[in-house]
Amino acid sequence: MIATVTLNASIDKAYQLACPLVDGTVMRVATCIDNAGGKGMNAARAVATCGEDVLATGFVGGNNGNLLCELLDADGIAHDFVHVAAETRCCVNVLDPNGVSTEFLEPGRPVTEQDMDAMTAKIAEVAQRADVVTFNGSAPVGVEKDVYVDLIARVREAGKPCILDTSGELLMRGIEALPTMVKPNTDEIGQILGRSVSSLDEVIAAARELHERGIAQVVVSLGGDGAVMACDEGVFRGLAPKIDVVNPVGAGDTMVGAFACAMSRGLGCADQLAYAMSCASANCMSASTGHFDMAVARELLAGTTVERVA
Repeated sequence: MIATVTLNASIDKAYQLACPLVDGTVMRVATCIDNAGGKGMNAARAVATCGEDVLATGFVGGNNGNLLCELLDADGIAHDFVHVAAETRCCVNVLDPNGVSTEFLEPGRPVTEQDMDAMTAKIAEVAQRADVVTFNGSAPVGVEKDVYVDLIARVREAGKPCILDTSGELLMRGIEALPTMVKPNTDEIGQILGRSVSSLDEVIAAARELHERGIAQVVVSLGGDGAVMACDEGVFRGLAPKIDVVNPVGAGDTMVGAFACAMSRGLGCADQLAYAMSCASANCMSASTGHFDMAVARELLAGTTVERVA
């Protein structure tokens, strides 16, 4: 079983417009799709699509929290949340016919110290049952920036691998706990190492350096240019086939969920990367955030290349 942890869950609304977005006007929405949102929810749906058992946990609260649980039930995703008094946030992604995506992200409502104590206990319990645990996204107001340090420690105490997919100070502090895998972009890994990282050679060197600090798998996403992965087996670059992008939101989360599945199946690093990239590409071809067709992913996998570069 894969467990995904979302401290800052949301109701994600995807608004598909019939014409390009125009500032200062009334825009009619052609279609609206509601999803249980937050990076971990997207990862959980990816895990389920990949055919593995999954459990979603994190904070939920209020009417939006109840709706989020109902949406997960509709998706067939098992969940075991810490319920809090604060209302779960909403996030909106506006998609125009030209493929342009505009997101509006609410901040997470505050949680209390007691809520956080309950979450720590929840993670310790869930880690005993899980094969892999993923920590996904931002944190709500009231949570310390080193929150992932403690939670990762609980997973490591259980002897289980974990993936940390966050940004900013949460990532900077979280890597101190040495998660099994991190997935920064070039800006984020540059912030971690205190230098600019832009060229492919710089990305390869940065990924290798962070790996040598004790993180088993460092995956640097390069957007349309693929990804670089540093691990004990070497440094690899993956490239997926060119596709017509419908909605890129959630692709990185799908990649994390697919990595967790591949990790739990004992695949080698290069195979993990190819599998995760093909699922992420399939996600970009779906209008619904965090959803993709596994048959499409299999077709893309056949055209995904991974080569050792160092």
